[in-house]
Amino acid sequence: MTRLFHNWKRLGSCLACILAMGGCVSAEELNVFRSNGLDMGCAVGSVTPNEALVWVKTEGPQDVKVLYMTDDPLWVAPQETLLISTSAQTDFTAHIPLINLTPQTRYFYRMLVPGKKRGPICQFVTAPPLDVSAPVTFVIGGDTRQSFRPFSIMEFMREAQPDFFVYVGDTIYADKSTPAMTLSDYWGKYAENRHGIAQRLFSTTPVFLMWDDHEVENDFTMTHRRLPIGRQAFFDYWPIRLSSQDPHRLYRSMTWGKGVEVFLLDGRQYRDPQAKTMLGQEQKQWLLQQLAYSSATFKFIVSPVPFSDPRDDKWGEYPEERDEILRTIQEQQISGVIFLAGDVHHAAVSHMPQDPAIREFIFGPLAAPMNYKISKREPRFEFFHDASQNYGKITVNPGGPIPSVRVEWFDNTNALLHRVDVENEQYYPSPLKE
Repeated sequence: MTRLFHNWKRLGSCLACILAMGGCVSAEELNVFRSNGLDMGCAVGSVTPNEALVWVKTEGPQDVKVLYMTDDPLWVAPQETLLISTSAQTDFTAHIPLINLTPQTRYFYRMLVPGKKRGPICQFVTAPPLDVSAPVTFVIGGDTRQSFRPFSIMEFMREAQPDFFVYVGDTIYADKSTPAMTLSDYWGKYAENRHGIAQRLFSTTPVFLMWDDHEVENDFTMTHRRLPIGRQAFFDYWPIRLSSQDPHRLYRSMTWGKGVEVFLLDGRQYRDPQAKTMLGQEQKQWLLQQLAYSSATFKFIVSPVPFSDPRDDKWGEYPEERDEILRTIQEQQISGVIFLAGDVHHAAVSHMPQDPAIREFIFGPLAAPMNYKISKREPRFEFFHDASQNYGKITVNPGGPIPSVRVEWFDNTNALLHRVDVENEQYYPSPLKE
């Protein structure tokens, strides 16, 4: 692999890619994309040991395919997908699957519109097999408001060379500036946020993501009339594999070797204040069953809003459901469960209200105003930071006699704010207090 990167450096291909993906997209750079028949750069998600899903947007209706390879810097004989046609129905976006990939391998890929120049070179790494305890590094954060572009913090996230990025909600602010009302409006919000530094991150790093409220409107629940429109735009603009059982389903889990399983919770489209549920019965049962079945050393529960926050619109508005989830984890002695969250525009280590032994790690915002309404003196906080935008870096070492996780927070200058080390054998939650 080292030889491969030396070859790429010697040939200058990576430099060309970086220049094409520059920190801010000028009219000249946009024309580079369009000379390829493309309207944006690349993104990849739904990565497994053997598959990945490439996202592409073309300039108007086009036929497009993906060229991909592992160790041929001259692109002499890349593998190719079938041609996919884009249309106005999805704002000329498409999702192109890559199959039969080799686990734990770096792939390079680029789009090709027949009769046009090849697109910029992008890359990702496939996941390790389920029986391999490989070290894992991922970054996490959410809350990217368009008025805070160019999202310069994402350059530090990219430089950390993570295996993947967990985007934990509020990927757009559809209800800010000129609020989105139509599907086309929502598409425009995603397009606005995708250029520049954000595109550099997505061109090198798989993204696993979940929506929160600003993808539709602040604090929305299951009855919001624009929920279907916001959900469609979310699917159109992100590399998310549709569920064969339910094409509207967003909650899912992903594994990265034996050490990591990430559970992405949808806290919006099933949220019913009248029934006192955030997840809905089906999603809640799925979570509890999958946690029990999981063989991963560490099980990361990613909630767009914090479990430990006592306020409305957070899990504090749904205490019975929250406590049922915590109690089940404890009663079944499910080890290695770690809670991650965003949304509240501050960084924190926060203790659960029913049992201070259970901690939640909160990150963000990446690019949005800080939250100055919450006091760091609240007893639930072990660590609290509301002075700057921030992101999280999670390093998992699942092998050895004591598997461990290091959780770190970095600010918008990439200065380390805080660090927590978690050892698996010490992370069995104690029983809930009655």
